[in-house]
Amino acid sequence: MAIAEIHVVLKPTLLDAQGATVHKALHQLGHTQVRNVRIGKYITVEVDDTLSDAALQEQLDQMCRQLLSNPVIEDYEITLDTAASAARATGTGVQEPLTAVTTPLVSATTTAPTVTTPAGLAAAANAPVSALAPSEQVAVGKVSPSAVGTPDPFAMDYDAYDALPANEQLALQQLAWQKHGGWIRQQLTERRAAWILCIGGEVVEAGSSLDSLPAEARRDQLGTSRNLVPWVFTQPTA
Repeated sequence: MAIAEIHVVLKPTLLDAQGATVHKALHQLGHTQVRNVRIGKYITVEVDDTLSDAALQEQLDQMCRQLLSNPVIEDYEITLDTAASAARATGTGVQEPLTAVTTPLVSATTTAPTVTTPAGLAAAANAPVSALAPSEQVAVGKVSPSAVGTPDPFAMDYDAYDALPANEQLALQQLAWQKHGGWIRQQLTERRAAWILCIGGEVVEAGSSLDSLPAEARRDQLGTSRNLVPWVFTQPTA
């Protein structure tokens, strides 16, 4: 068997709040030169190595090009390790328009072997964030969830969401961007906000700095009291 490690670069709208958490933590540790944090993950694919190295590399490259069409994948880098030799290739994906998420995280329609999603996503999804600065709260705004059809993350029951595994929660975050991206950007722009917290299509909190992102306990409190998912959205990176 040949083992291929694929380093996956996620689209900027995925795990944005978690990236901001890492960014803030690095600054608190004294690494003030850090300007941005992106979260990348490795996936490992085990394939039949009866093909030649060149054919195997071509097949893996095709798999990754197909993965680039997935809403959460932006770029990839392959490291192929066989018993006889190793080959390496890189590919840069063009930013694709967001499309509907119908499966959790990484998946592609292909005859190639199964690609596994990284367990590290769960840890990233549960990373704590800083407390909200009340002085940075601003006026609220609303959107009608029913206007964009179902399923709609803005109308999702919080208890049902909380029971989902981390990868499905992240896929729903991406789906919220896909369904409401224009409205989300409008709310961020109108408030000149670095982040907004939305519940049921209503902006209930916002802040001008990522340092004031609402704490996980605060989001849990809001979700439990309203029985709707509290979504945090930050300004997309360029």
